[in-house]
Amino acid sequence: MENLKLLESKIDHFLTQHEKVRRERDALSTRIKELEGQVAQAAGRLKQQEQERNELKARLERILSRLEGLDLG
Repeated sequence: MENLKLLESKIDHFLTQHEKVRRERDALSTRIKELEGQVAQAAGRLKQQEQERNELKARLERILSRLEGLDLG
């Protein structure tokens, strides 16, 4: 009978630990999804900033080429 009680205790402990690990896994999964969303937003902002930079570069190049065409000498 003592062996049965010991087995039952070990099973209870195992089930408690299993539930704890499952909750931790679920919490980590949720956090990962949140972080993936933040990464996607950051990537979108980066893409927009790169586009703006490229547009500014093109505008500056056009302005410089117009200035080079002036006869200032």
